[in-house]
Amino acid sequence: MTRQILQILRSSGLWSRIGRRHLVWSAAIGVGLAIAYNAALPLVISTTDARATMERMLDAWSGGKSRIGGEPEVRFWPEPELTLPEATIESNEPNPRPLAHIGRITASFSLLAALRGEQELDDIRFVDPVVTIERAADGTVNWKRPHWLSLAETTTEEDTPFGNITIENGRVRILDQMAEGGLDIDIPAISGTVKWPSFAERISAQLSTNIGGEAIDWALICDQPLALFAGGNASLRTSLTSAPLTFSFEGIGNLSMYPFASGHLQASAPSLSALLAWYRGGSSEMLPAGAFSIDAMVATGEKTLKLDDLQLAVGGATATGVLDVAFPTDDTPRVEGTLAFDSIDLNGLSFPSAKPADANAPQWRMAENLTGVWRADVRLSSQEVLVGPLHLTDVAAGVMINGSRASLDIGDSTYANGVLSGRLVLSNKGLEHGGRLQMSLKDADFAAVLESFGLKGPTPSGRGTLTLDLATDQAVWATGAADLSGNLTLSLANGSLAGFDVNAFIDLIRRGEFFSLSQASAGVFDFQAAEIDATFGGGVARLNRANFAGPSGSLSVTGVIPNRTGSLALAGMLENTETTNQPLRFFVGGSWPNAVISPLSVLVEPQ
Repeated sequence: MTRQILQILRSSGLWSRIGRRHLVWSAAIGVGLAIAYNAALPLVISTTDARATMERMLDAWSGGKSRIGGEPEVRFWPEPELTLPEATIESNEPNPRPLAHIGRITASFSLLAALRGEQELDDIRFVDPVVTIERAADGTVNWKRPHWLSLAETTTEEDTPFGNITIENGRVRILDQMAEGGLDIDIPAISGTVKWPSFAERISAQLSTNIGGEAIDWALICDQPLALFAGGNASLRTSLTSAPLTFSFEGIGNLSMYPFASGHLQASAPSLSALLAWYRGGSSEMLPAGAFSIDAMVATGEKTLKLDDLQLAVGGATATGVLDVAFPTDDTPRVEGTLAFDSIDLNGLSFPSAKPADANAPQWRMAENLTGVWRADVRLSSQEVLVGPLHLTDVAAGVMINGSRASLDIGDSTYANGVLSGRLVLSNKGLEHGGRLQMSLKDADFAAVLESFGLKGPTPSGRGTLTLDLATDQAVWATGAADLSGNLTLSLANGSLAGFDVNAFIDLIRRGEFFSLSQASAGVFDFQAAEIDATFGGGVARLNRANFAGPSGSLSVTGVIPNRTGSLALAGMLENTETTNQPLRFFVGGSWPNAVISPLSVLVEPQ
C-alpha cells in the first residue's frame, strides 16, 4: 500500500515539489542561523576582555609588563579564534627594558566558556616573536623571576595552564655587555611548538632554526618542568640535531646559578673541520676532516665536570677512559684523567705554516688559550701512534699544561724493535717562541729507522742508541732545519755501511781525480763499532765525529753542512790494513747523496 502511494506521488510530480521546497527552506534556515550566530556572538564576546586576558597571561609567564596594541579580532568559523595585533613585553621596573616583541598572537577559545563570561584561551600561536636576553654592564639581567616559579617552593599548586604554544619565525637575541668586547648572539627563524598543559604536567618542546646555513632541530621533554625552571633537580631528555653536530642528554639536571647534570651524554660530528668551519662561519684547516664522537656518563658539580665510562672517537682513533674538568674560582681551569687509544694518527692533522696575519684569528687564540688559560694532566696510552715517518707501538705518554708551559712526555714506546722515550716542551713565553725536543732511542734496529725516513746514499745499519736534543726560538709551525740548535749522538755495534765499496773507493782515491761517491757504491763496509756526534746551530749542522771501525780498517769523517744550502764540506780519512799502510785523506763536497770526492793529492799538489 505504501509503495503504491509513493508511486502515485512520483507520477503526479508532487514529490519533487515537496523536496525542492524542503531544500530551499532548510538552506534559508541555515543561512539565517549563521547570520544570527555571527551577529549575536560578538555581542557576548568582549574583545576588551580578551585583550586583558592575554595581557595577564603574558605578564604571568614573563614576570614583566605586557601591552597589546591595535584592535583584537574574533572569528567563529571554522572554529572560534582570537587574533591580537602586536604585543610588547617590558621588564617590570622603574626603567623598563625590552623583554619581547610579538608581531601577532592568535588563540582558540571555548565558545561555551565565552558565553558563560569566562575567557579561556588555548592553542596560542606567536607570529614573529623577538625575545631579548640582556646583561647590562652592571651585571643586572633584564628578565626577572616570574611569580609562577615560586610554586615549586611552596605546597600550594596553582594549576594555570600554558596549553600548546606554537612559534612561527621567532628570534632570540642575547646581549652581554659584561663580556670582553661585548657579546651579541642572534638566533633567527625559530619555529616549533611547546606543549605544557599545566604546571603539574610534562612539558615537551620541538623547535627548529637555521644557523650558519644549517638547519637545527632541538627537543626537550621534562616531567617536572616547574622544578627545573625554578632551579631544582628534574629528570629530562634533550637533543640537538643538525648536519654538523648531533647531541643528546638523558638524566637529571637543573637550571640554577650553577647548572647541574647527571646522566648519559652523546655527541657526534661527521667532520671536525666542517664543525669548526660552521662554528667560525668560514673554512678551516686547523682540524682533520675525520669524524668525532663522544659517549659518556656525565656528572657536573658547582664547578666540576666528570666524564665516566668515556668512549671517544676522533678521526680513525677510538679511546676509552675518564676525564675530570674543574673550574676553580681562584685558579685556572684544569683537566685530569686517562685515555686509552687503539691508534693515533697525527699525520691527519694540519697546522698553519706561518703565524696568522691576524693575532685575533681563531686558530691563534685557540692555541694561546690552550697553553695560557688551562692546566692539564692527562695520561695517554695507545697501541700505535703514527707521526711523520715514525710508527710507534705500545705508547705510554702524558700531556702536561701549567699556565704558559706545555709538554708532551713519552715515557715508554716501541720503535724499530727498540725503546723510544722523549719529551716535547713548548716555550713558556708562548707558541711563537718555539720549544725543545728531547728523544732517546735505545737498542733499536737502525736499518729500519733509516729506511722509514727514506734516506739515500751510504747508510749505516746495526743495533744501537740514538739521543737527540733540539731547540728553537722560532714559532713551532714556522721552524725549519736552519732554525734548530742542539746535538745528536749515535752509537752502533756490529753493523755495516751499505752502499760503500771500500776497495773501489781506495782505487778511485789513488787515481788522484775527482769522482762521484756513487762510483763506489756497489759494496758494503762492515764495522764493529760506529760513533756519530753532531751539533746544530747558527744554520749549520756540524759533524764533530763520524767514526766507523771494522776488521779491515776504519773510516772517519768530520766537517760542516750548511742547512740552508745542503752542501757538504767534510774532511775524511780511510785506513785499510789490507791494502795500504798509510791513511788516505779526502774531501767531500757537493750535496747528499750526490757527494763529490776530492783526493787530498788533488787539492794540495799542482796538476
